Amino acid sequence: MPQQINLLTPILLAPKRYFSALTLVQASGLLLLAGMAAALWLQHLDRRADAEHRDLLARYTTERQQLTVARAGLPVPLDGAAAQQQLLSLQNGNDERRALLRALGADAADGGARPGQRHSDLLALIARSLPEAAWLGELHYAPGRLELVGGTLNTAVLRPWLGQLAGHPLLAGQELSALRVERVGTPLGQESQPDSNPLLSSTSPVAQAGVPVWAFRVISAPGGVR
Repeated sequence: MPQQINLLTPILLAPKRYFSALTLVQASGLLLLAGMAAALWLQHLDRRADAEHRDLLARYTTERQQLTVARAGLPVPLDGAAAQQQLLSLQNGNDERRALLRALGADAADGGARPGQRHSDLLALIARSLPEAAWLGELHYAPGRLELVGGTLNTAVLRPWLGQLAGHPLLAGQELSALRVERVGTPLGQESQPDSNPLLSSTSPVAQAGVPVWAFRVISAPGGVR
């Protein structure tokens, strides 16, 4: 049987080096490059987060300024008593308008009234029948009560005109009487004449021209009552 004899001592062979200097240098270089890349990436993330934070702070500052301006423009809060007073005033005004609408539309709510029975017919009659020598400054009407305030250049036209109005169905049982007729320019007339009507003023062109002007006030009353 053939045999082989190794005459070379194993310890004299060159040992195998798995971590040579070149390998270590290359590994160190790779680690250094990876570390630098990671540091740059983290630095980029930090800068982006810082920019987002600054944008968020700027947006919050803008919104806070807008809220401050909006708060400054808000009305001053009303006192509870003042608000209640305003509410009562508005409610009273609504009640008055509601009563007026009911008075004007009472007949319409019943399916329509006959001609001559509507409140608008009375107002139209006053407008049509008003004499040329007279004019109205105020007109107040409520069911059962009519008040007329105005002026005239001839008091003789008042009685026929009031008689014509008294014949309207809505004034049945009522009498229209001139409660006050006074000449403009007298001491009594100057005290009672309304400032809102320039034709009843003693300084009006009509009065200054020497034309006599009388102020009158007429109110309806139940028949037989003066």
